[in-house]
Amino acid sequence: MNVDRVPVYVVVPTYNEAQSIPVLLREIFELGIKNINVLIVDDNSPDSTAKVARCYARNNQLSVSILNRPTKKGLGSAYVEGFKEVLQRLSEEEVFVVQMDADMSHNPSYLPGMIELLARNDVVVGSRYCQEGGSDEKWSVYRKGLSAGGNWAIRFVSGLKVNDCTSGFKVFRSHVLKDIFWDEIRCSGFGFQIEIAMQCENHGFRIQEYPIIFNDRVSGDSKMSIAIVLEAIFKIICERFKIFKVIKFLKPNT
Repeated sequence: MNVDRVPVYVVVPTYNEAQSIPVLLREIFELGIKNINVLIVDDNSPDSTAKVARCYARNNQLSVSILNRPTKKGLGSAYVEGFKEVLQRLSEEEVFVVQMDADMSHNPSYLPGMIELLARNDVVVGSRYCQEGGSDEKWSVYRKGLSAGGNWAIRFVSGLKVNDCTSGFKVFRSHVLKDIFWDEIRCSGFGFQIEIAMQCENHGFRIQEYPIIFNDRVSGDSKMSIAIVLEAIFKIICERFKIFKVIKFLKPNT
């Protein structure tokens, strides 16, 4: 496969990212990737993120579209709607679909290398926990421990083989997203990343990790906490052992 000829769609959820979104768009399009398009899924950001992105794209003649959502519904649901929007636009041709954050924690410079690996893989994961990967040196010991410990615990309860199972920086071949069971996605936030990783492994897709340095966000504060990790672990345990399906089966009809 000649990856240079395959269209690329980058799906970016946003909420109050007016400061970072012009930087992200500039760096993505300066990579010189052919046939690249960006879809921003904005949850009605009070700081007018969507308007900022639209104006920047128009002034610089960039292929950017905006999917506006009326309220904040969570990262997971934003990606689901964004992926479905991309799939609806497709014919039968193969495309590559990127998921990445808007806050510059995912460096766009990694995209060419990740896309290149799709020539022989179905999914490429931007990984902090493979050789040469890592996190921002400015992170505190607590934050690094929370991230690494949470990732280890989730791998343990989920049975996932991928090292960075909580990574939100991935590139998919479009047939992967067509085979995902979207109705079985339970998590609207952090746990969404694990559920997608579980489905990709369960489907037998070829998954390759690509080393990245996870940067600190350019503005705002991280939302990661022990409570969020524990909630994700609980939901993943329920999903792995099909507890949700048992509850649904036992629930009386109304």
